[in-house]
Amino acid sequence: MDVIGIDLGYGETKVICPDGSRIKFPSRWKMHDNESWGFGGMVSVLSLDGGQRFTFGDAAIGENTREPLGDGRLSDRDSLPLLAAALWSSGVGKEGGSSNVVLGSGTPLGRFHLEASGAKATLANRSFVIESKDNESREIKISQLVMRPQGVGAALHLLDRGLIHQEIGYGLIIDIGSRTTDVLTVNLTDMEPVVDMSFSMQEGVGNAVASMNRLIARETGYTAPSDVALSALVREVAYRQRVVGGGEKARPILDVLAGKIVDKIRTTMRGELDRVTALVPVGGGSRLIGDDLEILAPGTLVEVEEEDKQFANALGYYDAAKRSMNTAYS
Repeated sequence: MDVIGIDLGYGETKVICPDGSRIKFPSRWKMHDNESWGFGGMVSVLSLDGGQRFTFGDAAIGENTREPLGDGRLSDRDSLPLLAAALWSSGVGKEGGSSNVVLGSGTPLGRFHLEASGAKATLANRSFVIESKDNESREIKISQLVMRPQGVGAALHLLDRGLIHQEIGYGLIIDIGSRTTDVLTVNLTDMEPVVDMSFSMQEGVGNAVASMNRLIARETGYTAPSDVALSALVREVAYRQRVVGGGEKARPILDVLAGKIVDKIRTTMRGELDRVTALVPVGGGSRLIGDDLEILAPGTLVEVEEEDKQFANALGYYDAAKRSMNTAYS
């Protein structure tokens, strides 16, 4: 029985493979009707249950590219090819025959019960037949589906790592994603979520990417691809024979994003911030502005390894799946 953790995000899909290795790819896919020639033969092309072929991740570009509706929407039709791509990329089933999987995943707390119910109906005890363009076929059955609220799994993983501790107070897990930022408040006494102090906001790294793109357009006369604009938030990059972005130009943009997140959290939590004893920024955006959020609760910032920041939720889902292998659907 293989265990996999999948964080199917709006921006990126992160996978913890059975051997603990990590994979990520952009959360997009596209139907693939053409033959592959030359270097194009290196592109991964899959089909699910005998359906139409598709490409995914970096290979899915251009018109008619599909994306999930949001984070953790496992039951959404546009998420199934990404789920199949994640299962395939993890290496499960490559030995041949039918493989059974315990899948750990999750979704934001605000719609957790709805999404968990939909995912159970769609995926639990379901078998997928995934085939590559080279006619390699794998049959993978999701024998058990373990769902956790986004952030809870990450908190438990950090607890196991000794980065946070059970104590009187709140842990604030701030997941800064592509389109949204999800805030999960955890009671550190029992590691249970505090529902009325957990929320989502429509602010994410995508806002900063859009602002940087407008700046690049003013400087070069051209709109840059989103990956170029994202890189320009971190360092200077060359685009259209011009050097754009970098620290001095990116800092005001990132300050605006951090300020909006801080203001929203302060407004929502008010006096409860005094009880926060562990502040944990995770997600791709935490690499850009995570340290800026310490102003919410000075002295409580938990230092997470750079690589773990992106994979914190997926690692948590993987851990939860391992713990639940001998139980019914969780």
